[in-house]
Amino acid sequence: MSDASLVHFLEPSWLWWTPASLALLILMIWRWPHRLAPWHSLLQSLTRQMYRHPYTHRLQQLVLPGARRAQTSQRLQPALCYGVFIILMHVALAQPYRIGQQIPEPPPQRDIVFLVDTSVSMLLRDYRIQQQRTDRMTMLKNVLSHFIKNLAGNRISIIAFSEQAYTFVPLTADYALLQVQLRRLEPAVLTGRMSNISRALLYTLQQYDTLTSANEKPVFVLITDIHRPDRDIDPRAAAQLLANKGYRLHAIAIGAASYAAEEKDARSLVYHPANLLLLQQIAEAGHGQSFWAKRTEDLNEALLRIQQAELRKIESLPEFIHLPLYLWPLLLGVAWITVWQVVPLLRRGV
Repeated sequence: MSDASLVHFLEPSWLWWTPASLALLILMIWRWPHRLAPWHSLLQSLTRQMYRHPYTHRLQQLVLPGARRAQTSQRLQPALCYGVFIILMHVALAQPYRIGQQIPEPPPQRDIVFLVDTSVSMLLRDYRIQQQRTDRMTMLKNVLSHFIKNLAGNRISIIAFSEQAYTFVPLTADYALLQVQLRRLEPAVLTGRMSNISRALLYTLQQYDTLTSANEKPVFVLITDIHRPDRDIDPRAAAQLLANKGYRLHAIAIGAASYAAEEKDARSLVYHPANLLLLQQIAEAGHGQSFWAKRTEDLNEALLRIQQAELRKIESLPEFIHLPLYLWPLLLGVAWITVWQVVPLLRRGV
């Protein structure tokens, strides 16, 4: 493939206007030849005194045929020089470019919406970190914060819920904002004390129900310490509705699986372990996976597995780097017109 076949134009319409510009140039040269005289002729007329005979027009009628041919050649010279200059300027205005290397395709990614349970039961301390009891919310925030740092290229949203649900952080790639908001997340402060998963799932579906493309639809990750299903709407039915709409719901259980992990000296809260079977049924209804964050490492592994399973390749046309070439005809045109104007001055010593 020749190099000329690799040249393209951003504004090819300027090439189509080239004949019109050349025709206008020829008209001006033949009608008003002195107005397009070279610059050195104008300078020469300013530096010398010129006298015109009163019968110059009669003398011009008596010129020899050879003088007429010389006059014609004097008109063709500026026509040629200005014509080449106009062609080069039109080529520059058409913005030629050459196609370079292909731009790398964007990495696979997927929008992730975390549904974080903020009910009062997240204050229960049934985790042990470095031989010290840690509440469920602290463990969740620490691991989720670490996970967000490794999600470069993905947009993340956080929906907090307990009795009510609301968007705590909308879909964003601003990880600094996510980290700040995540630290502000506290149990039983903004959304009530008890947990209502069905209401949270329906609220999430309402927020993203307008998306139609499969690649546009985010994946939902439910993180909760649910103990029993809601009395008004079964969360498994809400998860099935999400799946019917083309969404996928994963579930992560927070907390211990039995009463053996209860803190014996706790007096303020009634302890309930996580209902792992119910979370598994919710995930199956949502066509997702279920995980149990028995330890901090388990929660981190669960989030990484969800991320890898939900990566989607962005469908996009291949893009190439455009190497501009307009500077070459532009510089060539300026050099051409400069040489044509300056060389006669150098020859005549003006």
